[in-house]
Amino acid sequence: MYRNLPKSVYSLAIVNFINGFGNFTFPFLTLFLTLKLGYSAAEAGAFSMLSMTMYVPGSLISSKLADKMSRKTIMVVTQTLFSLSFLACGILYSHIEWIPYILIIGLIFDGASDPARQALHTDHTNFKNRQEAFSLFYLSYNIGFGFGPAIAGLLFTSYPRWLFLGSGIIGLLATTIVGFTIHDKRPDHDMLKDSVKKNQTDKAVEGNVFKALLSRPKLFSYIIINGIFFFCVSIVLFSLPLFASYLFKDSGPTIYGFMMSSNAVTVVLITPFFVKLSKQKNTLTIIIFSFILYLLGFNLLAIASTILIFVLSVITFSLGEALHATNNDYFIANHTPMGHRARFSTLISIIQGSGYAIGPLVGGQLLEIFSFKEVYAIVSIIIIICIFSLIYVRHTYIRDNEPILPKIEKTE
Repeated sequence: MYRNLPKSVYSLAIVNFINGFGNFTFPFLTLFLTLKLGYSAAEAGAFSMLSMTMYVPGSLISSKLADKMSRKTIMVVTQTLFSLSFLACGILYSHIEWIPYILIIGLIFDGASDPARQALHTDHTNFKNRQEAFSLFYLSYNIGFGFGPAIAGLLFTSYPRWLFLGSGIIGLLATTIVGFTIHDKRPDHDMLKDSVKKNQTDKAVEGNVFKALLSRPKLFSYIIINGIFFFCVSIVLFSLPLFASYLFKDSGPTIYGFMMSSNAVTVVLITPFFVKLSKQKNTLTIIIFSFILYLLGFNLLAIASTILIFVLSVITFSLGEALHATNNDYFIANHTPMGHRARFSTLISIIQGSGYAIGPLVGGQLLEIFSFKEVYAIVSIIIIICIFSLIYVRHTYIRDNEPILPKIEKTE
């Protein structure tokens, strides 16, 4: 399935693998704030929300630039600065109280790289290979992530400085590969003009990014639903390391690290099968099913009292993650106007990411009032509403006879 893709796709997949392997810090950020710096759950949630909102200014600045100039240059510069912020955290670890503030600054640069990265992924794919390529990007990241958190769980207790130094060094390696192996492939004026004449789901449109998004009301509804859904997922993922420490005491950080690795292993093993299953199927139907798997996983978490049930819960919602990830980006990319790829990426990230950013703040406050199981019950109710809302959006596509998947012309 992954044979005969463009060489640039394989290079980008290698970069994703390296970035996934080097993602030591953020899965352990909640534990770092609470166990190393003494933050309460509510304070850690507030910081997590603040850190996520720092993506916004960087992405807003870079998104318009990335639709007008070299996406590769923007990605290399911003990712280099992001990696250097991690190195600074490691070097200055003796002043541990500075680390949250350095991370906040670094996340501005990470946010600035996202629009260019997403647009670069789309530029180097087409309708025929996009689902396979996007799943390969996701798969390669999770293969790397399968090793990262397990190693980080061991580093967290004995060598916490290397959580930051390791992330910084590995990030610079990934950026170097982009600099030497990837070229810009941004659509030129003639390509944009030609696409307007065609009846394809990603044809270019006139006007600013808001007008472009409002011209696709069903896509806009889908993005809003996804934002609410990610709000729920964010609450659970924020609480997960705290719940692991609550259940398993001093072994919690190590067990949590291996649980996150089991998440990565699950999606690595199942993603190719899910892509085959999803190929030329109704994308929104697959995404609805992914929501259901998340719901089942979170409900198992609510009754978890042993490592076995905890692992089973993680595997279940990991299956939902694999289904969602291999279809969500594919669906959005195919319905994004060709000339607005970076700006659409930013706007969609802000809408969907707002829910993800608010989740830790709300989750921290809820955990001050309710038990873990009660919080998971509240999340489950909201996800059920999202499922029925998405079923309605799917119905409107079918009712109005609009394509959910692009029409792919067969070649001899």
